[in-house]
Amino acid sequence: MSKKVLFSVIAAVLVVAAGAWYFTSQSHKNDSSSKMSSSMSMSSSMKMSSGMKMKTNGTLPTGLAQAQDPKYKVGQDITLEATHMAGMKGAKGTVAAVYDAKLYEVDFKSTDGMEVKNHKWLTKVDFKDGMDHKAGDKVTIESDHMSGMKGAKGTVVKVVDGPAYAVNFQPTNGGKEVTNHLYLAEDEIEAR
Repeated sequence: MSKKVLFSVIAAVLVVAAGAWYFTSQSHKNDSSSKMSSSMSMSSSMKMSSGMKMKTNGTLPTGLAQAQDPKYKVGQDITLEATHMAGMKGAKGTVAAVYDAKLYEVDFKSTDGMEVKNHKWLTKVDFKDGMDHKAGDKVTIESDHMSGMKGAKGTVVKVVDGPAYAVNFQPTNGGKEVTNHLYLAEDEIEAR
């Protein structure tokens, strides 16, 4: 075998090996890129599914009558059964306040452009007009329980008779303690 043929064979083997290496590295790159993209979209969807950023320390409302004989009393230890936000279901907490008020589930478009579906819960003091409403009514939200809420336009999709509970709780995901979370319905709470 001549040197020329030997060099040609070696060159061909190197080209094939380099091609195989390139193909393998691109395949891994695409896998990790697709995993990263999948991870980013999961993170994004988790953010979307939990809604906008909730406040961790709310202010109790004025203008609502205190409930006279609620099932769960102020200061009572409770377990949350609601899933309004990440770390809520199964969280341990206490009742901060109880109001004799209807609860409203609302669809709205936040002032920063996010579509929010089935937000639970608002009361009449959270609406600009301060009035009771029925399903289908258009409302302007005056409260700021979460970012982008104050000034948002929405539609009432469900109305539930009260009472409306304000609660303090420690999220199950290790997040910061939430104080005066507004609101939970009675069937979203269990005694401890």
